[in-house]
Amino acid sequence: MHSPRKCCVCRENLRDHAVKITSQDRDFIFFSRNIWIPEGARCCSSHLINHLLSKEAVDQIKPFSMRYQELSSSDVQLLLSKAQNLFENGKKRFNFDDPRDLNDDEYRLLTSLSRDHFTDFVQITSSSTIRPSCNRSMRTAVGIYLCKLRLGISNRLLACIFQITDKQTVSRSINSARQAIVKSFAPDNLDFGHVTRQDVIARHTTTIARELMCAGDSTDTAIISIDGTYLYSQKSRNNEFQRKAFNLYKKRSLLKPMMIVTITGYIVTCIGPFMSDFNKDDAAIIKDILLRSTDNILSWLKEHDILVVGREFRDSISVMKALGLEATMPSFFDGRRQFSAEDANESGCITKIRWVVEAAKRRLKQFKYFANPIQNASLVYLESDMSITCALINHYQPPKTRSKLEDEEIGVQIIQLRQQKKI
Repeated sequence: MHSPRKCCVCRENLRDHAVKITSQDRDFIFFSRNIWIPEGARCCSSHLINHLLSKEAVDQIKPFSMRYQELSSSDVQLLLSKAQNLFENGKKRFNFDDPRDLNDDEYRLLTSLSRDHFTDFVQITSSSTIRPSCNRSMRTAVGIYLCKLRLGISNRLLACIFQITDKQTVSRSINSARQAIVKSFAPDNLDFGHVTRQDVIARHTTTIARELMCAGDSTDTAIISIDGTYLYSQKSRNNEFQRKAFNLYKKRSLLKPMMIVTITGYIVTCIGPFMSDFNKDDAAIIKDILLRSTDNILSWLKEHDILVVGREFRDSISVMKALGLEATMPSFFDGRRQFSAEDANESGCITKIRWVVEAAKRRLKQFKYFANPIQNASLVYLESDMSITCALINHYQPPKTRSKLEDEEIGVQIIQLRQQKKI
């Protein structure tokens, strides 16, 4: 079926932006619908999703003529090969190679990305060194890796789901995808080098935060929130590592990355992970980061920038102030039975700004790989896995909060109430 002036799907006259039917679609329709579409046939662009015919368009196609087509032996061999490939793909429980095989909700469940976002992510990753192999395509390798992060399941179970011979093949696919993503995607979406301080001030600082922290006066002050999170790990037979990773407060082995987040919930960077013994509490970790200027943090921050932290950072406040930074933290009781009105109001204002870092940590733990205990064999890749996940959150998820028209008025009212002795 082919007409140079009509769409082969809806049979309407072709207009601008008509596109050719791909060989993949022509083969799929031939083997699934027994309809032959000649090479060069065109359709309206509205029938495509990610450069392939949508399921509705495939169902809409109907034959309108019969013709004889002579096929050579090589043509028959090629058709048999394509039929075998379609048959093999059809047997797979989850097939990322055909965008039509899974719907949007299934993509979100398996990878945390929508179908369109997954295709975009694969296209970005395709610029790197990852190459398809006989065991998996590029889309499948990336899909398996994202399933690993999103669902937190073992390589053996992934091999069963994707019908791969063994878990070693799954491990090689995951390593290839990880290396490609770290090289081509993560640097553009995470760390201090990917976003400027002025961008954070202009695009990632809410009006209400500027009102509460700077009284609305300063437009050249960066406000960021810092906090650590827990990543549980297995017990180790290495006694030295086990002692450094064992947390006396939680009574189990864990590592602690430090997250630096803007007031809109955008993750500037994730540093670490660090050990969690009695020498490495949150205050000690942030002091080490600042004094060593890890990831060039001091080159990025400027004097009088504001760091919003929790009470666990109290021992690092002096270091922050010595470096010319402003640190704001909720108050302590200091022997009192309750806060004064001023201290309670001040702590409430800080909490209203600081909640975004808790929301960012929750987004990270929605990837079950980080919510479950991490195997010791995977700890060497933990920093890369965290960087990739934070980069995915930044690139494909919306900000947790945005400035609103009424924020300035609300901020002024909060400041006035804060200055009152009674609420």
